[in-house]
Amino acid sequence: MSRNLTSILSGILILAPLVGWGCRVDDREKNDGPMTVAVTVPPQKWLVSQIGGEKVSCVVLIPANQDPHTFTGTDADAARLARCRVFFSIGLPVENSPWCRAISQQSGLRVVSLADAAHFHRNSAPPVQKVAGETESHLDEAATRSDAGTEDASDHTSEGTKSPENERHQRDEHDHEVFLHTWLSPRRLVAMGEIVAQTLEELDPSNGALYRNNWKRLRSQLLQLDEELREKLAPLKGQEFFVFHPAWECFAADYGLVQVALESHGKEPSDREITELQRRAQRARIKVMLVQPQISSRAARAVAEAAGLRLVTVNPLAEDVPRELRHVAETLVSAYRERIKSSNAE
Repeated sequence: MSRNLTSILSGILILAPLVGWGCRVDDREKNDGPMTVAVTVPPQKWLVSQIGGEKVSCVVLIPANQDPHTFTGTDADAARLARCRVFFSIGLPVENSPWCRAISQQSGLRVVSLADAAHFHRNSAPPVQKVAGETESHLDEAATRSDAGTEDASDHTSEGTKSPENERHQRDEHDHEVFLHTWLSPRRLVAMGEIVAQTLEELDPSNGALYRNNWKRLRSQLLQLDEELREKLAPLKGQEFFVFHPAWECFAADYGLVQVALESHGKEPSDREITELQRRAQRARIKVMLVQPQISSRAARAVAEAAGLRLVTVNPLAEDVPRELRHVAETLVSAYRERIKSSNAE
């Protein structure tokens, strides 16, 4: 079979189901029930539901027990997405899959990206993290850069530090398509929430007052959460904390911490890198390693056992974002206090 014929047949297979889905658009507009909205991950559902209330029904593409970086979707996912009024994307690979793009083009689905809003101060507060194999000097410079992440969220137009190391770090992010877990930052959630509230009101103006009032309340809660976490984590500023998967880069940048990740671009560390990480972890003042239920790792257990780190499971895809952020903050603070108390006793 020729390559051209194969491409044509593949396109037909992708688009054929959309003919029926596209016919449902008018029915979808006439529905008097809640507006059906699609999001990529559960934390987005929390954000949209807080603003939309009972006037919105949320469809989540990636379940909380799936790895969002490798999730590909099913026919059932495609059918659910095609029935939605709007899709709030966040920048994950599944959003660029052929079936997802085809639905957005053929079914009348409105796609609203939250990624740009969530990265609003990316240049002024680059993610602070260290991965296996990086040098001590890079870590020291990253800790210095973390100070920018604690500035007021309104100061997001700054171009930030232009050091060669900072530029190298940003190029590395671009080359490897590093995804920022932006929903783990209250300030970035505020930026995303603005767009969600505006979009819901545009699609459903009759309930605009409800959306605006809900958003005003939620915005205040998120800013209070940010201040609460900032105060709680202040004694840990500049400290390293260990994770397997680098999901907490935005959290670290916001509160002046240094995320040390075992995994880099989907790859586990080599034996040499594990030895180096074990050495670093033995000196750490935060004696825990954050792991997540979606990903298991031999390397995480090996480093934790050798360095005396306690493995703590946290879920970056948890729907209740504030609760999970508070859980992570309390975990880090408690571990830090235990280490300080132990050191003083010695």
